[in-house]
Amino acid sequence: MDISKVLISKQISPLKNILQITTEEALYSLKEALKEFSLSVDFNMLSKEELEKLLSDYANAVVTYHHENYHQERAAFLRNEKILKKYGLTDEDFIMIDFT
Repeated sequence: MDISKVLISKQISPLKNILQITTEEALYSLKEALKEFSLSVDFNMLSKEELEKLLSDYANAVVTYHHENYHQERAAFLRNEKILKKYGLTDEDFIMIDFT
């Protein structure tokens, strides 16, 4: 999956900064976290609003959580559980990525 193409298709600039990282870097980090847990979400399926919310929640998590063990990405996924369940993640997946 080409991260830049996903963002551009939603009319979100890949170079837009979220704190000190771009949307492209943020989405790449989220993709890598899913890969770490052998999970998959097709970001192409999310609406622009859903993807922007996920990216915004990731930015907030970067401020709140440390970067080890994908805590920032996992926090963003957990905050978007309802949305991501529409695109393939399950209750069991969320139990696995929950770090509380």
